[in-house]
Amino acid sequence: MVDQVLSFLISLVATAILLEPFKRFQRKHKIGQYIRQEGPDLHNYKTGTPTASGVIFIPVSLIVMILFFRKPETLIVVMAGILFGAVGLIDDISKIAKKNAAGLSGKRKLLLQFVFASIVVLMIQFYNPHTSMKIPFGGEIEFGFMYYIISATVLAGMSNAVNLSDGLDGLAGSMFIFSLLPLFALPLWQNGIIAPIFGALAGFLWHNWFPASVFMGDTGALGLGGMLATIFAIDGRELFLIFFGVMFVIEMFSVILQVGSFKLFGRRVFRMSPIHHHFELKGWKETKITFRFSLLALTAAVIGLLAW
Repeated sequence: MVDQVLSFLISLVATAILLEPFKRFQRKHKIGQYIRQEGPDLHNYKTGTPTASGVIFIPVSLIVMILFFRKPETLIVVMAGILFGAVGLIDDISKIAKKNAAGLSGKRKLLLQFVFASIVVLMIQFYNPHTSMKIPFGGEIEFGFMYYIISATVLAGMSNAVNLSDGLDGLAGSMFIFSLLPLFALPLWQNGIIAPIFGALAGFLWHNWFPASVFMGDTGALGLGGMLATIFAIDGRELFLIFFGVMFVIEMFSVILQVGSFKLFGRRVFRMSPIHHHFELKGWKETKITFRFSLLALTAAVIGLLAW
């Protein structure tokens, strides 16, 4: 417990302090966020806000993680953070270089995610060989060889889900924390890994809460999503992400549903997707959406705790 508290505090302070010169550097060199043209007009004022702060809080959390919790599981999660964060970094650099919000093409990004997800799954299998997934509330499902494909899909999917959720000030970071917070009620190995991530996110949210002075960028969002899925995949609990990542899953499927409905029927299900923009266009303030989505994430995670 002492190590968890210390790792949390060190990550928090280090991230909060390091983000100050990071923001100044971007402002000095006129580097910042480019807003999607198809996004809400309400967000136009955010253009130019320093971004890609995942290059600060992801390494901070990983370094502290290694210093305090030297276990095989830690190495796997660290590798997931590095690999998925690297995809995000390439995307962020591409956006800055192109001076628009396009970044990497969807196909290239997805290909890299699946390749890196496969590497992480193989690392997990080397450490803890299994081809089954535990079912919430008891039991497990055997998938055989298909497990490798399914697990890699979960990792790639969750990294995208967190990325899609990073559309409002404080939203993705807050939902991540509240999605995993109930796990500290149990004496789990995961908590040693989660604590420094929480600390780094808390330091980030100091700058990212509305009105945000910095964004996490794809570096942070993809890195977080990859680590989130890996934490559960290590011991075959991918299905528990239904509870501990439900709001990220909802955000992702709102996009899939919106795109699918428009292509098939020419009609939109939501005013805009991901779904947080739907509520934003209905008149909800960013802080209201962030609070309610985080509360829903916490509620689902408490149910997931009962299913553990």
